[in-house]
Amino acid sequence: MVLNFVPAHTNKVGVSISKKIGKSVIRNLVKRRIYEQFATYIPRLKGNHNYVVVAREPIREATFEDIGSTIGYLLRKAGHLDV
Repeated sequence: MVLNFVPAHTNKVGVSISKKIGKSVIRNLVKRRIYEQFATYIPRLKGNHNYVVVAREPIREATFEDIGSTIGYLLRKAGHLDV
């Protein structure tokens, strides 16, 4: 996964998934999982930003917990997460 962000007035999250990931059923499942896991981190975010999560191909085999830990790692790496 790749996390892009820009400063904004409120926190917003968008997800980008290529058709290489799979058919629409798989892509929508991955989107729902990403949104759900990202929502758990929103109360702990520093400042307001617009976030775009770009899913890469290995996400098809990732579990729900793997997605959450990856999002947490990316937010900590960017310095946007209160510990």
